[in-house]
Amino acid sequence: MRPPVLVTPAASSPVSLADAKAHVRVDHDDEDGLIQTYLDAAVAHLDGWSGVLGRALLTQTWRQDFDRFEHCMRLPLWPISEVQSIVWRNTEGQLVTVPQDDYALKADALGAFVRFVRGYSFPRDLCPSDAVAVTFVAGVDAAEILSPIKSAILLLMAHWYQNREAVSASTVTELPMAVNALIAPYRRVGL
Repeated sequence: MRPPVLVTPAASSPVSLADAKAHVRVDHDDEDGLIQTYLDAAVAHLDGWSGVLGRALLTQTWRQDFDRFEHCMRLPLWPISEVQSIVWRNTEGQLVTVPQDDYALKADALGAFVRFVRGYSFPRDLCPSDAVAVTFVAGVDAAEILSPIKSAILLLMAHWYQNREAVSASTVTELPMAVNALIAPYRRVGL
């Protein structure tokens, strides 16, 4: 499976700059940029296709490309609230949108997938590669982000803020152990 393409990123962060500053006990604005950078890095570490959770944290739009149609087309992120469109490209490069009545968004223990209705006739003149594109919305609203995930983001951000070097001459301890304990129940198993 090809990696999905982020079409529209989340409009906000699961943790605000104000909450991040409160967590690291900073009451001035001098390091807002630095704190925001570490906050963004912590979110990126967990979020999306390349994040360790394998899920979309906040609402964002993604596209998954396929070489051909299948009755069950697996989507790589979770949770998915909507399939915006399914578009296919023929051998002449023309784009055709599949009517929404011809498919449904479903989910099982492996995650979300698109299932086509019985009797849907798959096109035969597909472009040889990247012929089918499924655009979908994944993630949740900020109010629905779970506390353990927010806590993991804050722990990572604070660790990077307080330990600004790649290595330390002092005793090395593993902070990610706390982060891993917080996020383990929410990690999505690969397909």
